[in-house]
Amino acid sequence: MSKRTKKNKYFSSQNSLSKRKINIRDEHLVKEDAPFMLFSFKDFQYNKQIPPGQSYTQWQEKKLLAYMLDKFGYICNKTRVEAEQENYIKVYYDFPANSRFKNPFPETNLNWAVIMKIKGQKARVVGHIIGTVFYVVFLDAEHVFFPLNKK
Repeated sequence: MSKRTKKNKYFSSQNSLSKRKINIRDEHLVKEDAPFMLFSFKDFQYNKQIPPGQSYTQWQEKKLLAYMLDKFGYICNKTRVEAEQENYIKVYYDFPANSRFKNPFPETNLNWAVIMKIKGQKARVVGHIIGTVFYVVFLDAEHVFFPLNKK
């Protein structure tokens, strides 16, 4: 038996060689990891930034904008499950009834969520989440999207 016809991991079969010559060989697929989180600003309510929400400029003045971007960078290296397990993303599903914000999309059924741990305990980025994409809607420096009842 010649070396060319011998079948082992070092020698390709004649069929495989001919496929390569005409560039129709099967592609080796690598198992893809779970997709990482992404952020979209298409739903950001920048034209309607009256209290309680803030603009990017207001967050820059409060020295929160850089912290927000750092947090986004960190979360973009996580899957949605990891981000939720590490308490960076909290999903509320429904728009909170006691929110001081007004729902800009009342006719849609969105999964509302917040990005936490921006800087300290108060600041939150509010949005909705579809799959692994977090759509930023409001900046909430005072934690009034889903205010806690003080005892």
